[in-house]
Amino acid sequence: MPSSSTQPATYPPPVYAGPAPHTPVPPSSLLWWGAAMALLGPVLGILWWVASPGGAFYGDRAEAETWLARDLVLGGLELVAGVVVGWLLSNRLELPGAWQRVCTAVVGSVLGSVLAVAVGQGLGVLFSGGASEFPFVLRSLGVAAIWPAAATLVVFLASLLGLLLVQPKR
Repeated sequence: MPSSSTQPATYPPPVYAGPAPHTPVPPSSLLWWGAAMALLGPVLGILWWVASPGGAFYGDRAEAETWLARDLVLGGLELVAGVVVGWLLSNRLELPGAWQRVCTAVVGSVLGSVLAVAVGQGLGVLFSGGASEFPFVLRSLGVAAIWPAAATLVVFLASLLGLLLVQPKR
């Protein structure tokens, strides 16, 4: 029987094989995650200014009772954004380069949170005439950390649950 010079067939063919565990994340993917988080920040800032008491439509900035509600509106918006971002990231934990993607999204979330505060306060100054004794500002600076913290916590809990629910092979 003559020997053939071809390699024996392997299954699945290399064309259909999944990515190797050490495959890096494409830079465009990391750029997308960072830019998406940074661009979501001004959207949250506009929503904060529109939905808060003393913002665009209702409430008086001079009333001290509205200051807490204003900060809570931003906190709620950032909590929702953090949970959604964390959920999207946790669905991609099995893909190669998960930790780079998570780190990029968290750094982008920090930048987005800072932009949300800056845009919201900027709109408050712009539409109040600039000479207000009680400006539209974030009084509780810790609220700005809710978005990246929530995203990180959701990814951590999803990873932990994934480790706890995996059955060992016998």
